[in-house]
Amino acid sequence: MSFELDDLRTFLALSEQLHFRRTAETLHVSQPALSKQIRRLEDRLGGQLFIRRSRGLHLTSAGQVLVQHARRIVEDAASAERITRLALQGEAGTLRVGFGVAVLARGLPNLMLRFREQFPNVDLSLRNMSTADQVQALRDKRIDVGFVRLPVRGEGIETIPIVKERLMIVLSELAKHPVKKGLAAFHASPFILPCREDSASFYDHVFRTCRAAGFMPRVVQETDVFFTALNLVRAGLGVSIAPSAVQLMRVPQIRFAETRIPEGEWTIGIAWNRLCPQSVQTKNFIRMARRSISSAIQ
Repeated sequence: MSFELDDLRTFLALSEQLHFRRTAETLHVSQPALSKQIRRLEDRLGGQLFIRRSRGLHLTSAGQVLVQHARRIVEDAASAERITRLALQGEAGTLRVGFGVAVLARGLPNLMLRFREQFPNVDLSLRNMSTADQVQALRDKRIDVGFVRLPVRGEGIETIPIVKERLMIVLSELAKHPVKKGLAAFHASPFILPCREDSASFYDHVFRTCRAAGFMPRVVQETDVFFTALNLVRAGLGVSIAPSAVQLMRVPQIRFAETRIPEGEWTIGIAWNRLCPQSVQTKNFIRMARRSISSAIQ
């Protein structure tokens, strides 16, 4: 058999009052209708839930068991209804977001904080991905929005710019390079870079920027994350190039210098697949991003 929520609510009301007349008044039904509904529930279950005595109404042991489960079922049903209504309004559900390291320290936290404050019941699923992987994930419907390096190419991929970023030279505090000359002064230096497999777009951007400075970098060490690269620079094993946002990692005994190369600048934007139906959560996020470009991000 399957329980009717209305029967369970009525049963719970009677189990609390243990009085047919008072329960009927509370539920705004007639006492005969209430008795009939309870009797029908007992018939369907195959036994008594209440003992009717002259001195009052009492729950049977089976009725006591049903109280525990019925209360949970009714509460779960109410919660499911509430969450579903919120989801239909974009105020619940899950938003899947792709991002890269550059936006992790700047644009992403501010926007995520604003979104979480306005939509506290929406679960945020964050995935660290390169721009190319994010574009593919948008096509495959594995993420809803992404923070990507602009420009991106792809049928149906729509973007809005949100923040400017630039490459910076990372060197040890003890290094004696003429940093005022920019990246060209590091043409003979050993470089430590995150590996291309983790972010082909960043790795290729570093090489394009070095070419614009008149040399090709001599890479002596590749790492899995920027934090490792910064600490290897700190140890004196070479210099690195990183997004300006990594300064927020606060690694001691290193310093940052400008590349003084226009090619070292780029724009980060939010991307989504306009060929796929957007959830209300995605639309709300994009709408908030548009509003926050000037106030929350830049």
